[in-house]
Amino acid sequence: MPLPVLSRLSFAAKATARQRLLPVNSIVLKQCISEKQPGTSVLDSCPYSTMQNLPRLPVPPLSQTLQKFLISVKPLLPLEKYKHATELVNKFIHPGGVGEKLQHLLEERAKNTVNWLEEWWLNIAYLEYRLPVPIHVNPGILMPTLSFRGSDEQLRYAARLIAYVIEYKKMIDEATLPIDRLGKSDLCMKQFYRILGCCRIPGDKRDGVLIHPGGKPDSPRHITVICNGHIHSLDVYETNYRPLSAGQLYQQLQKIANLSTEPTLPVGILTSEHRDNWYKAYAHLVKDETNRKSLESIHQSIFVLCLDKSSVEVNQKASRETVLLNQVDHGGGSKRNSGNRWFDKIFQVIVSPDGLIGFNYEHSAAEGPPILHLIDYCFPRLKEAVSISSSVVEKDPKKLQFNIDGETKQAIIAASKSFDGLINDLELIYYEFPHFGKETLKRLRSSPDAFIQVAFQLAYYRIYGKPAPTYESGSLRKFQHGRTDTIRSCSSASLAYCQAMASSTVPPRDQANLLRSALASHRSYTDQVINGEGIDRHLLGLKFIALENKIEVPELLRDEVHEMTTYWKISTSQVPSKHGGLLCFGPVVPEGYGICYNPMDNRLLFAISTWRSCAETDAEKFSSVLGQSLEDGKRLLELGPTSKL
Repeated sequence: MPLPVLSRLSFAAKATARQRLLPVNSIVLKQCISEKQPGTSVLDSCPYSTMQNLPRLPVPPLSQTLQKFLISVKPLLPLEKYKHATELVNKFIHPGGVGEKLQHLLEERAKNTVNWLEEWWLNIAYLEYRLPVPIHVNPGILMPTLSFRGSDEQLRYAARLIAYVIEYKKMIDEATLPIDRLGKSDLCMKQFYRILGCCRIPGDKRDGVLIHPGGKPDSPRHITVICNGHIHSLDVYETNYRPLSAGQLYQQLQKIANLSTEPTLPVGILTSEHRDNWYKAYAHLVKDETNRKSLESIHQSIFVLCLDKSSVEVNQKASRETVLLNQVDHGGGSKRNSGNRWFDKIFQVIVSPDGLIGFNYEHSAAEGPPILHLIDYCFPRLKEAVSISSSVVEKDPKKLQFNIDGETKQAIIAASKSFDGLINDLELIYYEFPHFGKETLKRLRSSPDAFIQVAFQLAYYRIYGKPAPTYESGSLRKFQHGRTDTIRSCSSASLAYCQAMASSTVPPRDQANLLRSALASHRSYTDQVINGEGIDRHLLGLKFIALENKIEVPELLRDEVHEMTTYWKISTSQVPSKHGGLLCFGPVVPEGYGICYNPMDNRLLFAISTWRSCAETDAEKFSSVLGQSLEDGKRLLELGPTSKL
């Protein structure tokens, strides 16, 4: 997913004043998998990792990375700054210089670790990032609205969804889940072990991650259910570890709903806070034994189910899909469902009486595709006509108690106000392009992803008259414990195409040829990234190996040309879902766009976000220009030829 480090750190500096870090140690409730110290990440092996014989993430040749860097920044820099960038590269790569030294140190690290990037990436991109996790880190996921209406059907569908997730969990626990493949290559499955039974924990300066694996005698047997702000623990297994039926789960959810008719002070909204503020509130909460046990129950639970209030009637100006998209992203504000969340939990399931089925996940553990794999297993089963009836369960759900003193109450009030302000600043829209989808693009011998990315470039150029640094998330799961690298979508070829489209003198056939060149360029760069030959994680590694060895960070990695060209004004991710799911997230810079997309067979789905406080950006306008750019691109491809791009 698109969580670019440099842009996000710049955003953090611009968007919020850093609070003084607390001198207290991070508090970890239970070490379910050995951790070196509280507040650090968990980087252990998993059954899939031991079964898979995948290559390690390579360290690309230094000269190759720097050459690609110069090629990638050329369309973004004025001539004088590009000359300066060339000088910095030459200085960095000088024989016997610091570049060679850092490259050697990084190669040695790669020899002695399963994945040289993994720990650095987890810490800097996620656990040390201090802005609130909702919107900034956690993606929301909206599925097509189902036909049920009313609170009783909400509980019935929620019960079935719990049962399907537990079915899927059995495949994870028994390591029988089919291995993902990309072409002929197996993909690392480690992330599938980080979805259920996993939770982020607030820490001082750096958060932690607690993982509770399944399939063991002491594995968690319960989920967390939040309704009207009330938090409950619900066992989903009988004493013999047999899963409860959908009928039994329905009865338990009825009990929870009956105990939660009136709203309560929402402890969960504290998880929406700036991480320093949340850590301070958390450290105070766990001083009380009752609070500590309740928090421990949430952390250990398999996942969180959010039984929301209806939201569609709140905003009549926006489309139904846009309203629901915002619900899964952040809950709609403290007066709606934002307090009905636990944003630190890796996997949250959201069901409301208006037919909403959605999800929200904390990003440190996994990218979107493994999450969508789980969802695409469950969702089609929900659409089947299944009748369930209440069944007796001996053990009742347990309401989790919190002793809320004056300090915590004030923290909840402050968190509500702060989160409402963040939500009000976010413009997030659902945009469906209905005229064609990936099948048409394949027929035209084009990569759907490349076509959409080039359309983003054209849309931005038509609005602003210049290109923008653009991030697309590229998977590194061909390698052990692989996460992502950056596909730099803005290229000299895409800029030439945009300029030709802005000219009245360039013939359509020449425009078509330039489009094909841009598509080929993007396809080539994508292939390089997924094969471990990207540049951004390599440059990041060189920076962190310097810091680790107390070597001054090279000027190239500190200079404004590097910052300018990694200031991702367009941050994007393609996350396919065969059943119409759509992810969403916020922009990573104040004057940027956050775009997630799902190319369906006959339509294209987009979630587009901006910050309202930035007068330069407009999600609705961008969607309109994007639609025209998509149509124009298709018209040009139809001119031929049809060699595959």
